[in-house]
Formats: sequence, C-alpha cells, structure tokens
Amino acid sequence: MSEMIKTITDTGQFAEIFKKFFAKRDVFLKTKSGDLFVQFLGFNEGNVAFRIPRVKSLPDTIVVFTRLSENTIYASLKLIENTENDFIFLPIKFQIISEKMKEERTSLASSGGKNVLYASNIISEPMIQGALDSNEKKVAILKDKIARELKGKFDYVRVVFINETRIDVRMKRFAESWSPIMVRDISGQIGGDNKATKVYLNEIYAKDYKLSSHKELVSEVSVPIIYKNMVPYGYIQVNNTKPMDDNHLTVVKRLAVMINDIVLKERLFVPAPEKFIVNDVSRKGLGIVFRERRLLRYFTKDGRLILELTLPDENRVNMRVVVRNTVFNENGIIKVGLEIIDIDAISEVNYDEFLETMKK
Repeated sequence: MSEMIKTITDTGQFAEIFKKFFAKRDVFLKTKSGDLFVQFLGFNEGNVAFRIPRVKSLPDTIVVFTRLSENTIYASLKLIENTENDFIFLPIKFQIISEKMKEERTSLASSGGKNVLYASNIISEPMIQGALDSNEKKVAILKDKIARELKGKFDYVRVVFINETRIDVRMKRFAESWSPIMVRDISGQIGGDNKATKVYLNEIYAKDYKLSSHKELVSEVSVPIIYKNMVPYGYIQVNNTKPMDDNHLTVVKRLAVMINDIVLKERLFVPAPEKFIVNDVSRKGLGIVFRERRLLRYFTKDGRLILELTLPDENRVNMRVVVRNTVFNENGIIKVGLEIIDIDAISEVNYDEFLETMKK
C-alpha cells in the first residue's frame, strides 16, 4: 500500500489543523492496550484540551489521532495539567499519513437483526501454548508415540512444540510457511547454487548447533503439526546419515496428521467459551464488539488466532485472523479489528456468498 507522510512542526498551523481535523470528529488516544475514545475540547493560546474519561494519569507525552477520508492525523502532545477528566497539552508536532483504505467494511448494525453474526470457538497462540504447558503428561505420551512410530527408520528424531522454545529456527520458519523442510542430501551441495539448500544451511543448519556438530547427518525432513489446518503448533524433525526421498517425507507427513488427529480427539486445546457479536465485515477483515475488559486477553496486538463465524443461514466459516487494532469507545463498548489471513476453501465460498447478499 502506497502512503505519504507529512510532518508539521510549524506552530502557526496548529490552530487550523485542530479545527479542520479534530473538531467535531472521533478522536482516539493511543495506549498500550488499545485506542481510547477522547473528546476534543478546543485549542487556545498555543494549548489544546481533551476530555479523557476513566484515566487517572497519563505519561508526559501522548499521541492522539483522528481520520478524515484517506488521511490519518497524529498529534504528539506534552502534558501540562489536568483537572479530573480534562487534560491540557502543549502540541509538539503533527503527522498526516495519507493512504488508500484496503477496502470498505460493511456495517451490520443497520440490518435490523437479519444479519447478526457471531464469532466463537476462539483459540489464540497463547492459549495453545498454555494448554501444552498444562498437559505435560499428554504431550509426553504424544512424543513417545512419535518415537515408537519412527524407531529404526531414521538416525535422528526430534519433536518440538511451540511452548518449548521461543527462538527455535524451524518453528519460526513454520509460523511463516507451512511447507515441509526437505533436504535430500547436503553433502554434495555445500557451496553450490541450489537456493533452497543455501537457505537451509544459512538459516537453519548453521543455527542448529547440535545438528551441525554431527556432520554425518546429511539429510533432513521436518513437517509442521497444524491445528485445524490453521495454526502450526509443533513439528517433527528427522535426519539421516544417508540421502532421503519423497517416501521419507510421506512417512513423516502421515505421522504429523495422525498426531494432530489425536490432539483434536483429546480436546487438548479448548476454545474460549464466549460468543462475540460481529459489528462489520469485509472480504479481508471484520470487527467484533464487547463490553467486558477481561475479554481483551484473547486479543493482543498483532496476535494470531482462529475463530468460527456463524452466518445467518447457520453455515460456519473457519478463519485465521490477526488482531490489528482495539478501540475503546465512550459508551464503554470495545471494538477489535481483525484482518483475515487464512480461510479454508468451503468457508471462503460461504463467506463470499454472505458478503454478496449484503450488497443487495
């Protein structure tokens, strides 16, 4: 997305900017937990005043912002004083960022109840990590089963789950791409031109000190274990002293699927019990709303999670999303903006059909 950023520090322009962009508009305060709705009170003699409810104290410098058409206007402000909910600031600078919106969202608020959507069965990556931590015995049984299945077939076997390490190079790789790692034989390719092998040697092999100290291991197959075809939460790694082929890859792939089936059957990962009202939708994202602040624990900034949408015709849509923003409105309603990053094929058809009905 192309964007243009303009920074303004000329105090002579401040009054006009506040009048044009902030007066009688929705303004938000940037905070660590989300964007808080605030009220612009006015600009006078070089200072600006905002009413900020439910806030007892603020840092010395804050950022508020508003939007107009394709512009997002950020104001950096230095705190001077406050009385209860009214705060007075010294404006430091403005940044006006002009960018085209990705797409328009369709609001469901005016559908008269015909198109009420609910998001449920939410599972986030931290929830998966917590479940693995609290089910050590079940995880140990899974690892033992993998070891028995692969015993005698490979010279080196390793199983890693997402809760065990935050810096694992393969887990990081599978978070970005679910395709298996397949290195048939590196013994004759070191220093060669094969791009995939170079990446493996530089980004994975060189950082795996245990593996790189065993030069006799010349091949590798690593396959992610993926929850509901949406979230990778572990992987199976095998290495051999001899070259490997597609048959070896098939063996590990089947085992990864079998392990995930066991996880689903055992309900190792329990989704959140709450249902959330969907406020607006688009092909690339949606917004959900709620009042209870305790529910924010599911929606950390840039956190990834999976959820299920229940459409008016009772069809279900499974998708993986990223938390992009959180807004605290004056009426106490919290809105979370989610970007859709993955959706299964059948769900995509159902979702597209629903979006088309919204246009009629």
